[in-house]
Amino acid sequence: MEDQKRELIKAGVPCAILYANLAQEACVQEKIFEEIACGLIKVLFVTPEKLVSNEGFCRFITRLYEQQKVRFVIDEAHCIIAYQDFREAWGRLGILKQRWKLAPIMLLTATCTQSEVDEIRANLAIEEDNFAIICSSTSHRPEIIFNVQERKEIRDQYINDIIDIINANLLGHIIIYCATHFSCEYLYSKLQENLTDVSIGYFHGSLRDDERETTMNNWTSNQIQIMVATSAFGMGINSSNIHVVIHVGAPMSITNLIQEAGCAGHDGNTATNVIFYSKKDVCINYSIVAEHREIVSMIEEQRLINKLDQAATKIFEVFYYCNSRYECCQQLIWQYQASQVEI
Repeated sequence: MEDQKRELIKAGVPCAILYANLAQEACVQEKIFEEIACGLIKVLFVTPEKLVSNEGFCRFITRLYEQQKVRFVIDEAHCIIAYQDFREAWGRLGILKQRWKLAPIMLLTATCTQSEVDEIRANLAIEEDNFAIICSSTSHRPEIIFNVQERKEIRDQYINDIIDIINANLLGHIIIYCATHFSCEYLYSKLQENLTDVSIGYFHGSLRDDERETTMNNWTSNQIQIMVATSAFGMGINSSNIHVVIHVGAPMSITNLIQEAGCAGHDGNTATNVIFYSKKDVCINYSIVAEHREIVSMIEEQRLINKLDQAATKIFEVFYYCNSRYECCQQLIWQYQASQVEI
């Protein structure tokens, strides 16, 4: 959000951010509310957590709604289905139509298939005849070279492979995606030990808001060259000098792969995506989706089964991609997008 706020301010659009936790001082939030009420702030960035869990904030929105001053924009809208297993608030954004039924909603995403659009629309309880799709160009990215490498079983050995890639690409920024907070911080510490002349940071969802803001500021100001992160990093990132994206383990879906690899190559130059893959990733990713599930009714049990079936399909699509050693990775992604009726 900080990155997007910075870009809007550069463009002359007055905007602000409200955070979900207590890291932001009350006086700062009060000032933001006053400026919104006076019409001085035109765009307000909030997290889904702020929207679905803060009743006081919702009452404030209701007052604006009654004055017909509310429009909602959900950026990275694919996260409504991709992140609801990890950040419950993403899956609860149906509150928008429940509480502010007539407020317009715009959904933005760089990559979404028709089936995913239908799932998002159903999640938000938007009627089909009240929903329009505006398409731009295809998300096909010929400037990105896609590559899959077998991940060595001994952790320090594949970390050496990652270091080799970094040393060969020191002219641009690099993002390294990990599956969990623990693996993210572990890899960060190992890279710190071995790459003393390179600025490295890490980013994941468990960081405090002020920590995330500091890390993002350091990234956008080029004080960090290599970012080790979970999928929490990447939303709203508008860096033109990312040349390499590495996945330590298979992404959760082909859509996730396209989104995360798509952070690279915005300057039009050749960029690289590398997946360090092991067949164990199928079990690892499925366990991530399945953990912390609570079933309280037969209806919820069936919904859970359906969700796990959908997740398994996406995980095995990545499995097929990573194991297709005699086919072009770029072509496989293009075929996937075409078969899924990309919009």
